[in-house]
Amino acid sequence: MKASWTYVDGLPGLNSQLDSWLLGILDAAAAPSGARYRPAMALNAANSQNAALTVSAEPVQAGGTVVAVRQKVSETGSDGTRTVSSAIIYADTVFGEVHRAAELLRPEAKGRILAQASGVPASISGSFAQGPTLDDVVLTSSGDLQVTTERPAGRGQSGREDTTTIAAADTLATLSELGHKILHQLQAPAAPPPATAPALRHINCDLIPCAALSYDDGPDPKTTPRLLAILKEKNVQATFFMTGSNAIAAPATARQVAEAGHAVGNHTFSHPYLTKLTPAAIRSEIDRTDAAIRTATGSAPSIMRPPYGAADAAVQSAVGKPLIIWAIDSLDWQSKNPAVFVPKVLKEITPGAVVLMHDIDATTIAGQQELITNLQAQGYRLVTVPQIFDGTPLLSGHVYRSRPERK
Repeated sequence: MKASWTYVDGLPGLNSQLDSWLLGILDAAAAPSGARYRPAMALNAANSQNAALTVSAEPVQAGGTVVAVRQKVSETGSDGTRTVSSAIIYADTVFGEVHRAAELLRPEAKGRILAQASGVPASISGSFAQGPTLDDVVLTSSGDLQVTTERPAGRGQSGREDTTTIAAADTLATLSELGHKILHQLQAPAAPPPATAPALRHINCDLIPCAALSYDDGPDPKTTPRLLAILKEKNVQATFFMTGSNAIAAPATARQVAEAGHAVGNHTFSHPYLTKLTPAAIRSEIDRTDAAIRTATGSAPSIMRPPYGAADAAVQSAVGKPLIIWAIDSLDWQSKNPAVFVPKVLKEITPGAVVLMHDIDATTIAGQQELITNLQAQGYRLVTVPQIFDGTPLLSGHVYRSRPERK
């Protein structure tokens, strides 16, 4: 199976619809194994020779305040017969509403449109239980309709798609109230969706194998910029849990991390064992660090990591943020040797895992190129902590180590 799709920043309704559609197809494909689809199934998928099912979802039109996306499924049977189906969904970039193509047409006009697009007489086009559908209709800004119909596969034959353009003069009367609204929006001045910070861009880690690389104890003006250069080269987003004292000592480096689009977390001010402090002292550590990071980067972090992973009920209650621990401890600080900690991470990595490392150690930075290259070669998408938990509410005082499996 091969799948490709494109999310659109700032349109959560559209992105959520794409996720549901893709997961439904993947669950159905995985059903013969007796299990639902899991991201681990996609590891090393590039090496698979089975291309019986091809799924795609790509924008085909963007005009005014509307984005249109074509969802397409192509399946090849054991006898070589190929079937194709496609559908268009429309998203409003201002209000985020999502609609299917058929909603743009008046119900009583669909037979006439099918007759023009498929050559089936209008008087009988609605009598076929499995005849052409009006799922794939592109409405252009000029009012034309580009109608793609599916020709079912016959015995020993492959299905095909035919596209017919119907001029605006013949289609305006067929549009529903929603269709006229969409046409008006297509003709309006462009209004792209609001920009989304890279660290928060939509990625569904129920669909693809993800891992979150996280780095503690910085920022360090010598080592952190070297790490940022590697992450940029490898197109990786990561999470930096900063101490307040280092954010004050190296504000330009802290700002460089945030401006590069990485996520920033609170790692206390002086790196103490929080379990040995009073609630008031814990709050002081968190608040001072929030203030230092806000001064350096422009915003306070929404997540935190307790030093040493030390968190009891009192700590969880006092910090006032979700606590992000880790699923994999690289022990980079202990070995200070990439030949030791890189294989350890590669051996223990699983989809959804948060990995602990430290950006203040030169030896850690020395191993990042090898680690990231190997993880990406295995099929992992390396994302921020907020991205790996996208769709999972992170609650204040709760502890998180990895993305929970889909229920």
